[in-house]
Amino acid sequence: METSPAPDAMKPSPLTYGSYLKVPELLSLQHPLSKPAHHDELLFIISHQVYELWFKQMMHELVEVCVYLDQDKPLRATQLFERIHRIQLLLIEQIPLLETMFSVDFAAFRGSLGNSSGFQSVQFRQLEFFCGRKNPGMLKLVGSDAAAKAEMEKFLGRPTPYDHFIRHLSREDNGIFNIPADALARDTSQPHALDERLVSSLETLYRRQGESLSGERYYAQFRVAEHLLEFDEKLAIWRFHHVKMVERMIGTMQGTGGSSGAGYLRTTLDATLYPDLWAVRNRLGGAAAYAGKN
Repeated sequence: METSPAPDAMKPSPLTYGSYLKVPELLSLQHPLSKPAHHDELLFIISHQVYELWFKQMMHELVEVCVYLDQDKPLRATQLFERIHRIQLLLIEQIPLLETMFSVDFAAFRGSLGNSSGFQSVQFRQLEFFCGRKNPGMLKLVGSDAAAKAEMEKFLGRPTPYDHFIRHLSREDNGIFNIPADALARDTSQPHALDERLVSSLETLYRRQGESLSGERYYAQFRVAEHLLEFDEKLAIWRFHHVKMVERMIGTMQGTGGSSGAGYLRTTLDATLYPDLWAVRNRLGGAAAYAGKN
């Protein structure tokens, strides 16, 4: 005759810090390939795994930013942008940590990496696509990996946070910002190109923010515009530090993923995601004086 299990045996194990965060599984994911394992390879692996985790969190926050803008809640979007900027600072500050590894130490295990490279990061390419650096040529980086290619393609044609912001402005106060209809229907699989009409719309926003009577009304929209610019700027700062780190580690050697290494990275330094937001500065002149009236 079968007996029923004791009631205590049917209870799930109590949730702990380790079980909630899957700490044992997390700590089992670092596998140096150099033989014998080089001391610094663990730092290299963990640093890049942490990058991937922060890329995931940034994507999570940026998607929600777009949701808030679609709901015409720009103030809520600014809160998330503050978090995103903190993550960007962490990404920038992680580079000096990697630079505690000397080039001779990296060279000692670089051969074990084969053709693998950060150049192939699917999440980073998704982030680039989503934010406006649309380059379908990057799809070939994943080779025959159909699943990775499909993940990247999801964001290639997706509207960027700037697209969502412009659409939000178009709904404000019976079209006060004069957003052109064709700008709202642009091909979102293409990067943002300078649009002087949108620069004029942004100029209206910035100047109204500087007016004592209407400035408070559009402050949240103004802050979203500044956050988008800051996101673009911090991404450029990260790229610059990344280039210098690569030059410090391998000089002008070719990257393990087949890129030209630092040479390729240098070509990305002057690229901007949102040219309208940079161009509006040319029109404002004494913008600081306007802002000082509030």
